[in-house]
Amino acid sequence: MPSYSPMKPNRNSAAGRAASRTRSDRSATPPSAAERVLRPFGYLLVAVVWTALGAVTLLLPAALPFGLWSTDPDRSAESLVADGALLPLLLFAVFALVVLVPLLGYAFLALPLASIPLAVLSWTYVVRSLSPAYAGERLSSTGWSRNVIGPPTIGATALSLLPVRLTPWTRFWTELMLLGWRPSRALLVAGYPYGLASFAVAGWLYTPGVVGTVVWGVIVAALVVATVVLLVRAFRQRVSGRPAARAAAGS
Repeated sequence: MPSYSPMKPNRNSAAGRAASRTRSDRSATPPSAAERVLRPFGYLLVAVVWTALGAVTLLLPAALPFGLWSTDPDRSAESLVADGALLPLLLFAVFALVVLVPLLGYAFLALPLASIPLAVLSWTYVVRSLSPAYAGERLSSTGWSRNVIGPPTIGATALSLLPVRLTPWTRFWTELMLLGWRPSRALLVAGYPYGLASFAVAGWLYTPGVVGTVVWGVIVAALVVATVVLLVRAFRQRVSGRPAARAAAGS
């Protein structure tokens, strides 16, 4: 049975020279006239896709409360006790606190952080691609890192839409994006109150009335505020610890 090996371009050919160039070399190469014409449409398409994905990730925490409400909107805590479901409910609560809340809380934060900044960066490149000030330079590049979430690969994972020209605006969104793509204990800790908040909203549905609304509202608001404070702390630790360019390169 014949076997095949991948063909490598001649190093002296145009393809060989293009393959041997580093990412910085490619970023420094001015775009061609065709690329300048087509890139607004390409970035627009990418921006629409990431915006849709970002919207979906923001709605994920509402999936559990909406699912409970849609299946049985008239159910209450008293009915659970009357039906003898108290013990299973307590066992599920323990399982949720130990397993579900950390995993869901992390996902509820990491997924929006990994998608919304990419949407913002894509829309930024759409605007820049229409500006004459950026006509002679490339807008984004791709970096590789072994320390980010991605499909199982032998080599490093590719991170696209990294800004070539770093400004305070693009640096902020790049650092925020890397915070979502790179697993960290700080993000796991920040996501735990957010995961609890989603279950608290579900508990809110089972205790109707003014008192229940006030109590659960205060609890959910406090958990969300705690998540915001922890997330800001994690972001500041990341920014103060390593600049975006080095983090994107996985150094």
